Amino acid sequence: MPHPDQPLTNDDDEEPLLSEEDEDLLDWATMTTVYAAGYIRILADAIERGDAELQVDPVAWENTLTAAEGAMVEQMRGRLHGPTAITAEDIERMRRLRELGSAALSGGERSPELGPLALRSMGSLFGPDWQRAAQKAAFCARALNQEFHPRSCT
Repeated sequence: MPHPDQPLTNDDDEEPLLSEEDEDLLDWATMTTVYAAGYIRILADAIERGDAELQVDPVAWENTLTAAEGAMVEQMRGRLHGPTAITAEDIERMRRLRELGSAALSGGERSPELGPLALRSMGSLFGPDWQRAAQKAAFCARALNQEFHPRSCT
């Protein structure tokens, strides 16, 4: 057994815990969920404050929330596991949130449904500790947005 300060290694005789494909899927789903929660938090906070600038790039929103829906489908099918059990209603809620957010980001209506829907969607992604997770995710999403879309951030 290795010393506690030594990293765990996988001996050549042992099978990996996850296949490379499953590991890639898990990495993709993790990053998707983090950035989706970040963008959801940023958008919901900006709408709640009444900000003129919603601080999320519309293309990043659309792509990330579409990917989050896909990750939720994979979780519902049993290929992924997360902190909550995803249902078809959770996926439909995320789809509705994506649509309402896209409308708001394109200068359309800022639906009063968006805020409560955002909160329920983050709860679906992270469970009861969604607030802390969403704050950290928003930090990551702002950093990513600044790197790729510097003019869309404040």
